[in-house]
Amino acid sequence: MALVERDRDVRAILDLLGGVGTGRGVTVLVEGAPGIGKTALLAAVRERAASSDVRALASVGGELERDLPFAIVRQLFEPPLRAASAARRAELLAGAAGLASPVFGYREKRDLSDAVYGLYWLCANLAEDGPLLLAVDDVHWADDASLRFLSYLSRRVSDLPVLLLLAGRPFDGSAFAPQVIRLRPLTEEAVRVVVRQELSLDADEEFCHACAVASGGNPFLLTEALTQLRAAGTRPVAAEAHRLEHLRAETLSRAVLARIARLGPDAVRFARALAVFGSAAQPRHVAALAGLSVDAAASVADVLAREAIVTADRPIGFVHPLLRTAVYLDASSLLRASQHKRAARVLAEEDAEPERLAPHLLAAEPESDPWVVDSLHAAATSAIGHGAPESAAVYLRRARAEPPPAARRGPLAALLGRTLAMAARPDEAAVVLREAITLTEPPAERLRLAIDLGLLLTQTGRADEAGEVAAMARGMVTDDAELPVGLYAEFVTLDLVTLRPPAAVLDRVEAIASRLTGTSDDDRMLLSVLAYGWATAGLRPAARTAELALRAAAGPLPARGAWILVNLASAALGLTDHHAEALELLDRGLEGARELGNAGDFRYLSTLRSHTAWYAGRLIEAEGDARAALERVPGEPSTPSTPLAAAVLVDALVERGELDEARRVLDEYGIGGDQPAGTLIMHFIPMARGRLRLRSGEPAAALADLLGVGKFLVDAGYLYPGFAEWRSDAVGAHLALGQTEAAAALASENLELARSFGAPRSTARALRTMAQVERGERGPALLAEAVDLLAGSPSELEHAHCLVGYGSALRRAGQRTRALDHLRHGLDLAVRCGAGGLAERARQELHAAGARPRRDALSGRDALTASELRVARLAADGATNREIAQTLFVTTRTVEVHLTSTYRKLKIQGRRQLRAMIADPPPDRRIHPPGR
Repeated sequence: MALVERDRDVRAILDLLGGVGTGRGVTVLVEGAPGIGKTALLAAVRERAASSDVRALASVGGELERDLPFAIVRQLFEPPLRAASAARRAELLAGAAGLASPVFGYREKRDLSDAVYGLYWLCANLAEDGPLLLAVDDVHWADDASLRFLSYLSRRVSDLPVLLLLAGRPFDGSAFAPQVIRLRPLTEEAVRVVVRQELSLDADEEFCHACAVASGGNPFLLTEALTQLRAAGTRPVAAEAHRLEHLRAETLSRAVLARIARLGPDAVRFARALAVFGSAAQPRHVAALAGLSVDAAASVADVLAREAIVTADRPIGFVHPLLRTAVYLDASSLLRASQHKRAARVLAEEDAEPERLAPHLLAAEPESDPWVVDSLHAAATSAIGHGAPESAAVYLRRARAEPPPAARRGPLAALLGRTLAMAARPDEAAVVLREAITLTEPPAERLRLAIDLGLLLTQTGRADEAGEVAAMARGMVTDDAELPVGLYAEFVTLDLVTLRPPAAVLDRVEAIASRLTGTSDDDRMLLSVLAYGWATAGLRPAARTAELALRAAAGPLPARGAWILVNLASAALGLTDHHAEALELLDRGLEGARELGNAGDFRYLSTLRSHTAWYAGRLIEAEGDARAALERVPGEPSTPSTPLAAAVLVDALVERGELDEARRVLDEYGIGGDQPAGTLIMHFIPMARGRLRLRSGEPAAALADLLGVGKFLVDAGYLYPGFAEWRSDAVGAHLALGQTEAAAALASENLELARSFGAPRSTARALRTMAQVERGERGPALLAEAVDLLAGSPSELEHAHCLVGYGSALRRAGQRTRALDHLRHGLDLAVRCGAGGLAERARQELHAAGARPRRDALSGRDALTASELRVARLAADGATNREIAQTLFVTTRTVEVHLTSTYRKLKIQGRRQLRAMIADPPPDRRIHPPGR
């Protein structure tokens, strides 16, 4: 009904829709009580949108469909995909959008791929043809997988020409951050208009007033009441107003049921069967459940349609959800449960997809029926394949409640635990995985479950529990057990990340590794574990460790456990000065995360890449990777890796000399206070905090952080100085506090450990640290040794530190000419690395030596932020804005903002000039290393 109140709401939405054409999308949530007119409002908006050349895609939630994975999403996007030609469909599902293909059955899902990310890009591709209206009615009944997509889209819709219009009963819509339109009941004036349209133009005022009071302005209640009054021949006069005194929803429900009953028993059976099947029912299914022939069912449906109880068109359904509710609730709960199980059997006879059976089986009464268990298990497997672990978890919980035969209980619990982990519900997953362990008999599977549980606990910050699970896993492995190599690699990884000393576990790993060819995925996984343990604990020489890590990194990434190989092998490569190889391996890991749309893995690996780039002296890359790991749209929650990403960003900023910005990051992400280290990687946080405090003139606080890290790592057997350079920084803190003896002892231990391992960068750093505590000629000699050690090394930043340190020592010794050569070379390397603090120190030393070093102007490439440079490099390589956005897990508008700023700073007009402007300085710009 086109009423003034609704017209006003429609106009408000259309005003927003007009702005969508400019590329600024918006989310609108229309809230209203049942029967208040949401559906009519959406229909009016879609009609107006169509006349404005805005493409409208619509879907409706249903009570029964709330457990069908991506039910809302399929209603929205399947029609345009089906209607598209094969070539156009390929375009719509190109790039990251291809991750959504399994949702619509176009290809099998890749393990761990993120369908929601793909759906976002499918939506973006559809919107390329023009403004898009996505209208979802009864969103309060949307399935969890669709809600996840709608929430994801709503936080990014401002970058697309899309109006996301959601309508539902009042519910918590905070996940969508929308504009809200709350539908009001009809005013008395509007009720008067409706009464006079439906009954009589001369309806009495008192009668109209009674209608307004009795209906409360609810359009559905009012319409149903007027239908009954008209059928009873009631005249709209004051004397008949008393008939409305008892108008209530439940009264109307009884009246509707009475109307159906008057149509005969076939109508009652048909209506009840239709209520069981819910919306979009097929007539033959309703007929089968009602025990009617298809012809008889068609006749009954026609009669019910004429009574405005069901729709006249296919798919058949009730004209309003409240009517379906009235019929559905008229039967007892036991009868409804029985009918739902029969409905599932009806669908199964036609070989319907398992997920179509599942909602009915969820409503059925548990009966220890193996068929129900098998059907729900199949539905869960299918839901996982469609990228909807939320629905799969619901199906598996119900299968376990059937209950299943004893032999099935362990496997079902294991699958449910892993599914809950995929659905980002780690607390529930941990509880179920613990139960699965107790229900599982095969030793290898029990161990695999324990490993899965332990790694899940470490990834969610529950370090103490993870340690207990690791101990439990050790109890499952006897000395003579022959485990699959890949499983053993994961077992040892859990041991290491839960702080079991590497020396305690690696002897057996080495014995097993010596028998391997090193070519299979599992072999390489174990080699990466061994290389990591050797490097972090300094158990074997750097050259031997690097050879092992390079073997592990060779070849494609494994399908299972790729993060273990990438994480551990890249760390071993970085610690042995194979920086390029470490970064290349991390890049392959990041590419794998992008292909799967896995934002969590992308952010974690970006954090690791930032740390590795910092270690390699590529500070602009380190800052860019850290910021990529922290990039989120407003309202998106943080993850367990967020504090780690903030810590590596602090490290990069400190080395770049941006101490104020580093302090801001420390405060913004809440890592400024003492925190338990927990798992091994968490030492990043106090290390970064300690470095910042040392360089900010807070040596006492810095020393507390650094010595805390030292105790944590040494107690766990991680002795190699290069793994966490707490000793070198602690020496500086000791000296700042006047504690020379402590500084000398720590520096000596640091140098001994570094020389034992033999990696040039770490040894040079230890020599430079030792030089701080030595007096006389010994200090400069140590610095000279460090400079020689790094000649031609890829560790340019450490080389720069050693050159500036040695040049400063020569200046103080009066050897001005030699000092200038080393200081200039050190300045050149520091600038190339982006080490602003070191570069400024080198300039000061050059001034003190009587030289006039040029000061780099903040223009051109050097004026770009790390994020701008990252985007510019991808653009210069030919990537489109959309491809860059998909690569970096950001929106296209973010890319546009970065490129616009880049063009302005570089004073260029577009992409054609980018490559030349952001290229690395050519080799001939370098100052050649001076001789000693």
